[in-house]
Amino acid sequence: MKVKNNLTIIIPTLNNVEGLKYLTNYFKEKPHKVVIVDNKKKNLGFAGGVNKGAKDVTTKWMLILNDDIIFQDQRSKIKDQNDKSSTLENLVKYAEKNKLDAVTPVLRNPDGKVENYGYRLLPIGKIQLIKEIPNFKFQETNMDGITAACLLIKTSVFKKLGGFDENFFAYLEDVDFFLRLASLAQDMSFGIAYDIEVLHNHMTTSKKMGNFKAKQDMVNWWRLYLKHPKKFKFNLDFIVERLRNISGFIKASL
Repeated sequence: MKVKNNLTIIIPTLNNVEGLKYLTNYFKEKPHKVVIVDNKKKNLGFAGGVNKGAKDVTTKWMLILNDDIIFQDQRSKIKDQNDKSSTLENLVKYAEKNKLDAVTPVLRNPDGKVENYGYRLLPIGKIQLIKEIPNFKFQETNMDGITAACLLIKTSVFKKLGGFDENFFAYLEDVDFFLRLASLAQDMSFGIAYDIEVLHNHMTTSKKMGNFKAKQDMVNWWRLYLKHPKKFKFNLDFIVERLRNISGFIKASL
């Protein structure tokens, strides 16, 4: 299957020069259109940056990509060893074959550990990362969403849902997106391409920004609750989690 002219890459970036340099070189001879949204000029946040980049996309697929992702084409555990397709070509093939509207490869951290296989949203307002590969039936019924760090999604689906909610600015915008996808488009499906891997230098930008992530977490969990109250139980456990957000913000600010 040819991927040419079928995929647009959207990369919001902020001060990660090395990461952006790597990705620019990686895509230099690839057939995909690449849209880089430089938040240094005007910081729209991750959500706003992606939305801006997706505005004029017309290809069937779009890839939302963090600027701290490294592709390891040779690490894809493709069944046909004669297949020399790139990571993204195999990702599109996987999505098409399994009739998925959104899919992410397996993200490995620099230490070699798998970041997650999707996540569940707990009623107390906490993310439970799935650390073991589930079977497909289990995945369909128990996974609430997948990360947007390297997210392949049908352009029509992203635009049908109005993209990311820019009120989240950064962090939890993907959780909100998949909650909306589940409630507004129940015929949509998403999953993990377990045989395809990328390296994720997690928090490359945020770790340079002091208390930024802690502040976003503190505020965005309340945004998520107010927007999707039926998904949560407003009880003592919920309050304890919000107090932990405040504590994390204070520690990061010292």
